[in-house]
Amino acid sequence: MSLTTPFPEPDSPELERFAIYSRGEITTFLRQLRDKQVLVTLYYDQAAGFTVSNVLDVNEGFEELILDRTSDAVAQKSIYASKQLVVVAFLDNVKLQFSVGTAEAVEHHGRPAFRVRFPQQLLRMQRRSSHRRQPPAIRPATCLVPSPGKKGQYESVRVLDLSVGGLALFVHPVQFALPADYTLENCYLDLPDVGQITVTLRVCYVDAEAANDGVRRCGCEFVDLSESAARMLQRYMNKLDAAARSNGPPPDAAAA
Repeated sequence: MSLTTPFPEPDSPELERFAIYSRGEITTFLRQLRDKQVLVTLYYDQAAGFTVSNVLDVNEGFEELILDRTSDAVAQKSIYASKQLVVVAFLDNVKLQFSVGTAEAVEHHGRPAFRVRFPQQLLRMQRRSSHRRQPPAIRPATCLVPSPGKKGQYESVRVLDLSVGGLALFVHPVQFALPADYTLENCYLDLPDVGQITVTLRVCYVDAEAANDGVRRCGCEFVDLSESAARMLQRYMNKLDAAARSNGPPPDAAAA
């Protein structure tokens, strides 16, 4: 596996740890590819050929992705004939990969383009240092987040998982509506046995689907995390790793 080359990764169980299935999160990454004008590599004919493109538009309502169309007639013919296309891109130095079905020729604001359906899965291949850890349910990590539109008021929300790059929160949209790209300043992240750090969070996505009680997963990234806060965060994650190692595998797994 290479996280630094634009070549697509072949199917492997190892890739599952990088897989994202949330429609909201996938949409956010597709929008970022569009907004940051990131060049993407489009592989066709079972990855035998490729062309460079970019995301022109993201139509969430119709779950359609519009890509710039190559002027190479031979490549166009192969793309139309391919039942599956693989897209690889680097967003903020992190490799993204997803597969889409057949492409359709369209015009986008007078510009030749391809139209494809949204991917069902997106691989975000983070380096090991950014892998997510889950705080234990017995002593969960929590975050005091300022309530949007309510000056001086905070909501205490549970942290589902976290990494050096960001975290996921459990939020109730009725009590705590957070739109994507919203920035939350002066949040207080409480890390058991380590301490409290002050962080700024940018909302990346809020799951479209809610749990039975209406709670949704909200993914956030850290903005300008200070060195001291990063050290405390890493110390906390090291403690989680050490606890996981000391607990060992479950009995069934050990027996296997």
